[in-house]
This record gives sequence, C-alpha cells and structure tokens, in this order.
Amino acid sequence: MTHPVKERDITWRREAARSFSRDREEPSLDLGAITRAVRRQARLTILWATAGAIVAVLMILGTLPRYTAVETVLLDEERGELLNQVSPLPNAVRSNTAVQSEIEIIRSRVLALNVVDLLELDKDEDFLSPPVGITERVLGLVSKATGTLADLLTPEPPAPSSSVSADGGTAEEGGLDFNLAVTDRDRAVRILRDRLSVSRAGRSLVIQIGFSDFEPRRAAMIARGYGIAYESFQLSTSTAIAAEAEEWLRDRLDVLEQRSIEAAAAVQEFRAANDLVQVRGDLLTEQQQSELASALVSASASAAEAQAQLESMESLLARSKQGEEIVTVPGLNGQLEPSSEALRSEYLDARLRYSRLVTQFGSEHPQAQDINERMQLLRDALKVQLEQATEAARVTYNIARSREKSLRTDLELTTGGSQSALALRGQLQQLEAIAETHAQVYRDYLQRLEVTIQQQGFPIASIKVISPAEIPRDASSPRKKMMLAAGIFLGGLIGVLIGTLREISVKPARTVSELRRNAGLRCAGLLPRRRSLKDTGALNARKRTLERLAQACDSTVLQNQGRLVAIAPLLPGLEKPSAMPAELAAHLSRSGARRVLLIFEDEAQISPATHAETGLEVVALRSVVDGIDVSGGDFSLIARRLREEFDVVLLALRPIADAYRSDPHAWAYDTTLLRIPWGKVSSDFVTDALADHPRFRDALSTTVLEDAELTVARKYMSSGSYEELEINA
Repeated sequence: MTHPVKERDITWRREAARSFSRDREEPSLDLGAITRAVRRQARLTILWATAGAIVAVLMILGTLPRYTAVETVLLDEERGELLNQVSPLPNAVRSNTAVQSEIEIIRSRVLALNVVDLLELDKDEDFLSPPVGITERVLGLVSKATGTLADLLTPEPPAPSSSVSADGGTAEEGGLDFNLAVTDRDRAVRILRDRLSVSRAGRSLVIQIGFSDFEPRRAAMIARGYGIAYESFQLSTSTAIAAEAEEWLRDRLDVLEQRSIEAAAAVQEFRAANDLVQVRGDLLTEQQQSELASALVSASASAAEAQAQLESMESLLARSKQGEEIVTVPGLNGQLEPSSEALRSEYLDARLRYSRLVTQFGSEHPQAQDINERMQLLRDALKVQLEQATEAARVTYNIARSREKSLRTDLELTTGGSQSALALRGQLQQLEAIAETHAQVYRDYLQRLEVTIQQQGFPIASIKVISPAEIPRDASSPRKKMMLAAGIFLGGLIGVLIGTLREISVKPARTVSELRRNAGLRCAGLLPRRRSLKDTGALNARKRTLERLAQACDSTVLQNQGRLVAIAPLLPGLEKPSAMPAELAAHLSRSGARRVLLIFEDEAQISPATHAETGLEVVALRSVVDGIDVSGGDFSLIARRLREEFDVVLLALRPIADAYRSDPHAWAYDTTLLRIPWGKVSSDFVTDALADHPRFRDALSTTVLEDAELTVARKYMSSGSYEELEINA
C-alpha cells in the first residue's frame, strides 16, 4: 500500500455542525444567553449613560436659571349668575367650556398688550434683551443652521404686488392702512406670550397664571399685572358689551313699538268697519252660538232619556198583554210610585199565602179560592197603572223631542250666515294674531333692555384673585435632577439600542462552541494576545491550545515518513504571524526528540529571533523549492524529500483569503491548520473561504482562534460550560 492512510472524523460542511450538538429544539427564551449579552454590552451602556449625564451637566451649567411666579384666579360662578341669565345647558358642560374660554383669553394677544401698557415693558431694555446662556446659544446656532437648510429647500414666495408696501401696509390710495412693522411693543408681547403658562387646577374653577423670567421680582410683578389686566378686561368687556346692546335694543324697541301700535289700530278699525261687536271678550254672534249649542246638547240628552223610559214601559206592557206576570210599574224619574208600591206589596203577600194554602189544603180550599180572586184583581190594577205610566212617558218623550228640534232649528239659523261673515271673522283673527305677536316681541325686547341697563350699573367682574403672585425664591428651570435623569436615561437607552444592534447583527466567531455549532469545524481553543501572557490564566490557555494543535498534527499517522503540516491564517493582520508557527514547532519537536523544519512562505516573517527562540531549522519556502531539482513541474518530489529528511515539516503559508489561486501548495498538504482571527470574521466567512480552497479544506485537522481578548471572550461563554472551565482553570 503506497498511499498514506488518513483518518479524520471531521468535515468542513456546515450541515455537519448538527453532528457536534443535539438536534435543534423549538425556539425558546434563553436566559443565559440574555444574561451574557447584558454582561457584554454593560460597558457600552454605562459609557453612553455617562456621556448622557455629561451632556446633561453641560446643559445645566450652560442654562441661565429662570424663576416662575404664579397668580391664582377663581372664576366666581355666583357673581357670573348676577350678570348673566341661567343657561339651559348642563352646569358641567357650561363650566368646562367657560374655563377653557377664559384660559384662551388670558393667552390672547389683547391681554398681553394690556399688560405691556400697564407695566410699560416695551421701555424696559432688560426685559426686551434678556441674557442668553451657552445652551441657548448652541440651540440657536442649530436652529439657525436647520432654518437655513429649510429655506434652501423651500421655494421662493411670489413677488409682492405693487399695492403692498415694503413695511407690509397697503400703498393703494383709498385702501386700508395695516401697519405690520414690528415695534418694541410687539417684541414685548411676543416675549410675554412665550414665557406665559396658564393651567387649570384639576377640575376646579381655579386658573393658575404663571410667568417665568430671569429676575424673580419682575416675574412676580408681571404675574400680578396679568391678574389686574384680566380683571380690568372682564369689567371693560362686560360694560362695553352691555352699552352696545342697550343702544341696539333701544333702536329696535322704537321700531317694534310703532309696529305694535299699527297692528292694534288695524284690529280696532276692522271691527268698527264691519260692526263686529264684542261682549265679554267674544263677538255677539259667537256668544249666541255658544249658548244655543249648550242648550241643544242638554235637550238631546233629555230626549234620549225620555225615549229610553218609553221603550222600557212599552216592553213591560207588551209582556203583560202576553200573560206574563208584572208586579212592578216604574215611574218617569226611575222611582216607583207610592200607589204602585202598595199594590205590589199586597200582591206579593197574597201570592205567598195562596202558595201556603195550596201546599197544605189544595187549590179547592175556599180560602185559597178567595185569595186567588184577590190576586187577579191586584194584577188588573197593576196593568192599568202600567198603561197610564206608559202614556205619561210617551207624552214626556214627545215634549223633549219637540224642544230638541226647536233648538236645532235656531242654531242652524244662527250659524247659517253668509260666506262674507265667515271671511270677516277669519280676517279679524289674522289681524289679532299679528297684533299679539308684535306685542309679545316688544315686551321681550323691553325686558331684555331692563336687564342690560342693570348690567351696566353693576360693576362686578366674574373673577377673583385668591392668591397674588409672590417673589419666587428658588429657580424653576433648569430642572437639574430631571435633566440629569433624562440624560442618563437617554444615554443608557442609546447604549442599549446600539448593544442590541450589535447582538442581533452577524456575530463574528469568538468561542470554540460557536465555530463548532455554526461552521461545523473543530477548534483547538483560544490563543490570547501576547501582551496578556502576564496573566496566568492567559498563559495556561495558550499552552493548552498549542498542545491541542500538536496533538491534531500527530493525529495523521504516516508509516516511516514525516508529516507535512500547513498552517495558514484566514486573514492578514495577526498580532505576530510568525509566533504561533514557531511555538507549535517547538511543541512538535518534543525537546529535540524529533527533527522539525519550519518553512515560511513569507520571507519577511523569518528573523534571527525565530532561530534563537525555537532552536529549530527555519527556512523560506523559495529556498526549499530552489534547492531541490523539480523536473517537469512535479512538486510531489519536494514533499517526498522533506518527509524523508524530517519528522515534521511546518509550512507557514500566507493568508488563504489573499491567495491569488486556489491551493498553490497542495503538494505539501498532509494536515492543515487554520488560524482564525478572534472576533473579526463570522462563521459564514470561514466556510466560504474554505470552499475556495478544497485541498486545504479536505486536509483540515482543526482550527484555532488567535489574538483573543480573554477577558472579553469569557463573556461569550456559557456559564459552567467546559470551555469556560478550561479557560478559568
């Protein structure tokens, strides 16, 4: 068997990464990973929070203190009700609307002008030219720069017409002259409104008027001036409105009075012209019609009642003629007549005695026959009375019927006037309605005039100052604690956001487990930076990693031949590119027990110090190639000669990412080692680079993370993992 036997249990493919770990589980919240991320980014967050605190302190130091004085005003509803009528709206709705309206009045330009005139602020140079702090200057420069940029992006306005002058007024003859030039009075008003604060105390009717200024005494003075100006504004406004309303109401009343008189005169003239006499508030014909209608209703009711009585008696008389026993004869008024009542009682008593005798002795008894004859006489008498009562009811009904007909005829004669009479009554009613409307409107306006006159003579404002402004002792701004807390919070938030972006971005390879899990590659460990080797932990970690690399090189067994091990960095820029190959060669020599040759592709990495530190043979790759005759371009002869002369040959190659062609030294690959810079490249970058060098990839035994920051690398390792225990051992 001439070919070497290679036993390797690793592969470069990323899909093989699952063979080094458990099957992937469902996504879950990894508290350990979150804790490690927080620990890694804590320094960045603290740094940004400190920067925010410094900026806040600079802003506090560069901001001039301001003092705020507050004037408290009460909207007195009881006084308002003396001046205004009660609104039909609910009290809660009216109160909210009224308070908001009063707040807008206080913020208005009109009230600011009154305060400026009252305190003569337009003549106060200190007020018009307040001091400016460093913070305000910086913000002003920023605002100016952004404003200039905004002006550049904003299209130019159209050119003004000839009718508008340069100062904003109209130049056209006969037009209105609006003087829009900015004066000291306007500047004072602008400053007042910028520093004014108006708020409502909860849901109450209390309004707090606050003013901020650099001078505490002036702040209190202006706040009190607002209270005085607000109260004066209330009085003057209510008086002016009442005066204007009175003047308008008087003019309107003169017109309404004349119209009311004319309408009343038209009614009287129409009555006199058409002989429409009025008695007790009604026209004569109307009164007669009302009386006849009432009498007709009463007569109709009497006739109906008489008809009902007649029909009842006729029904009883018919039943009596048919042989039915009738023992009661009703009267005309619904009550029984005394004679009829006596006959009824006597008949009922005889019938009772007759029934007893028949029960005891039979109907043939002489006394029973006498009683029967008596009963027949009584029935005849009752029948005669029923006939008489029926005839009397018929007479009463005829009389009532005749009276009803007579009243109906009279009413028809009274109401059956001509169409002209009806038209006259309609016109009269229309004229009366017009006259009444004018009279009612006149009375309403007259009542409103009386209320307006009372308002003018009632000089009471609907507000009251309950807490005059005092000179503030402490500055209201800048709010040092709040600004400092905000600076720390915002700075920390920026740090958290940056740290989060760093964590969720593509992560470079920093741990052995990441390389194994993400790229499917073995890793011998970490090689800390040489400047950190004074740390015992870093020195031990470097020694342990070099030993693992030596074991990886010895894992390829060749019978009676040496081994060619190629070492290549992934990228240039390692701290000391020649240090790691030299140290590995020293480990492989086993203190001189084996012949080890160290070959550098880059001659610049060879130095006398390398010979002195290792005590090994160190040559350049070019000298090796030139020293052996390669006929026909077969470089395998070089490899065979090197294996025969040396136990281990280490070939330190240039970075594979900078190779101009794929695997130019494939003739030397028995085993390859890949040097990956710690924290600079991702696992995807490693696998993609190896894909361009298939021979180097197939011979790859292990990798190593070089120039690691050990203190930082610990933050990326899982707590209690084997890797962390090895590093901290």
